[in-house]
Amino acid sequence: MGSRKRARGMAGALLTAAMGLALLFPASLSFAGTATTITVDTASNAGTVNPFVWGSGAPDKYTWWAGNAALKTRISDAKIKLVRVNPIQNMLYNGRDPYPSANNFALTDMDAILNTIFDAGAQPLFVIAGFPAGVPNTRDGTGLITSANWTEYANFMKGVVKRYNTDHVLGASRTIRYWELWNEPTIEGDGKFASQADYKTFAQTVGNAMKTQDSTIKLVGPADAWSDLSSTGYVSYAAKQLESQVDILSWHDYGPDPTQSDATRLAWTKPHYQDNIATVKSGGTGNIFKGPSGKLYGAAITEYNMSHQDGGSAYNAKYHNIFNAVYTASSVVNAMKGNADIFTSYNLAETGTNLLGLLDNTSYSPYKPYYAIHLFGNHFGDRKLTGAGGATNLEFVASKDTATGKTFVIAVNKDASVTYDATVQLQNIASATGTVNVWKLDASTNPTSSTSLAYSGSQFVYSIAPMTVVAFEVTPGSGGGTTLFSNGFESTDAAPTWLDTLDGSQNVTGYTAGTNPECSPRLEAPHAGAATLMFSGTDNSATASYAKCKVFDVNIPITSTTKLGYWLYPQVDNARYVAIDLVMTDGSTLRDSGAVDYNGYSMHPNAGHGGAIPLNAWTNIKSNIGTVLAGKTIDRIIVNYDRPSNTGQYRGYIDDIVLTNGTL
Repeated sequence: MGSRKRARGMAGALLTAAMGLALLFPASLSFAGTATTITVDTASNAGTVNPFVWGSGAPDKYTWWAGNAALKTRISDAKIKLVRVNPIQNMLYNGRDPYPSANNFALTDMDAILNTIFDAGAQPLFVIAGFPAGVPNTRDGTGLITSANWTEYANFMKGVVKRYNTDHVLGASRTIRYWELWNEPTIEGDGKFASQADYKTFAQTVGNAMKTQDSTIKLVGPADAWSDLSSTGYVSYAAKQLESQVDILSWHDYGPDPTQSDATRLAWTKPHYQDNIATVKSGGTGNIFKGPSGKLYGAAITEYNMSHQDGGSAYNAKYHNIFNAVYTASSVVNAMKGNADIFTSYNLAETGTNLLGLLDNTSYSPYKPYYAIHLFGNHFGDRKLTGAGGATNLEFVASKDTATGKTFVIAVNKDASVTYDATVQLQNIASATGTVNVWKLDASTNPTSSTSLAYSGSQFVYSIAPMTVVAFEVTPGSGGGTTLFSNGFESTDAAPTWLDTLDGSQNVTGYTAGTNPECSPRLEAPHAGAATLMFSGTDNSATASYAKCKVFDVNIPITSTTKLGYWLYPQVDNARYVAIDLVMTDGSTLRDSGAVDYNGYSMHPNAGHGGAIPLNAWTNIKSNIGTVLAGKTIDRIIVNYDRPSNTGQYRGYIDDIVLTNGTL
């Protein structure tokens, strides 16, 4: 998007450095490479995986790409979930002014641009930059903005937000949540700002108008052209001056210029894409990235690539071959570890010599770096896991798919000559044996198919050749089954989606007068660990009473072998009539399914688990729910009290909830 991207002189030759193929070996064999260990705790929870970390910029503004089927397929196939796009510039450069005069909106072509992204299964990061004819402005020969009617620009953008987020012209689900306030304000060819104060005037005037139309949108800025994270830079200035407008601080960060060594380039990714992001999110030294009220911002790098300019034919070949694929994969790994809110590669396709594009600019066929994004989109879970090990040039990140119980590890060997013989240790895996599918990206292989090996003793060994990216998809064997969901309410577990939140009730109030029914974690009497889920309330009717509390929002398919287990600790008699309930996506429930526990008692809470389970002690509740609910999908997990024939208080605990296709 910045004018500096017009690099020249693309060489077509691919990097021909010799690569050893990664071979699969049993753990007992010897290896010729450097031994290292990767340890992953498969039961841990390091936060939700954010797919916006493997986002990309749209094709550049010089080509009209709206509606292109091949482009949509590439976005969809890689499961790219965020595409940074500037519809204003794209329309202007293709003779389709979106605002040709004041209050004259011509947005049909903008609809086509945005629908291309939505159709591909992604959502847009809408960049606001460039001047429609309907916004009076003057610029000098260098593009410097000497005057601009920002009030009219605000009117234009308020109308754009209204079209998509209020009027829902593209559909109720096709609203635009993320908007970036200009692009590279110090160098943007279609309008650069003379000062930070001028940028502030723009951002406040336009941003306020947009948020007046839709207060839920997230504004991103200042999209600084460089990673100037000093106290006098645009990023710090935005943090201090635009607290009411900006939600996520953004900047651009390309790798070193072509005169630097490859080793220097590959060493760039951790300090710039992990450490810098973490610094901004934490507020920085001296709180230079905190708002005046103490506000902490999200952090986004909305353009990155291995470099930004022509380096000659030998160097330029690296933009499209395995070198930039390894750089891209390392970048995503580090941005994920830094907890970036948004991280977008520049770009999907570029006109001219197309140095920086992930795709060919005519056919949209992929270059090697595209497949690095493809690996994360297709072979990664939804919950990050904690891990240790690796090496300076062997980076990795791990995750779990909570719906299937599979563990994923993506590893990047950035070394040009060293092979790493990696022992991958799987702590707390559901089964000590199982299978590993391996998806590999190197100079000669794209990850469109996989090889497989068995693991045993909760570990496996794999030889990762130089300049290679691999994704391991680990499926526990039947000995331990596939864990679909587990939670013991510990600090390392996923936090409940809802706390003390009813999903419906009748004639039930709080445990004490003037309160509501409770259902949230406590550091009290756990079955295991330090925490447990406490529930409480008061039944006020002997004829009709129940209270359902929402706990987890999930999406878990049920098969014929799916089982539910949890531990229940009733403190008073009424608490025996509390049970875990499951609500399906079709509205049906576990309690009304006819399911029974391992003792033959109904799983409906009003059955009381047989009515005789002990008080002030833990009882394990287990049920083969798949025998009656196979084919359905769990939408949420709730805690349900139901005892219509009695009154009085109830209180107790639930702990260690498990859904599995294996053995309880």
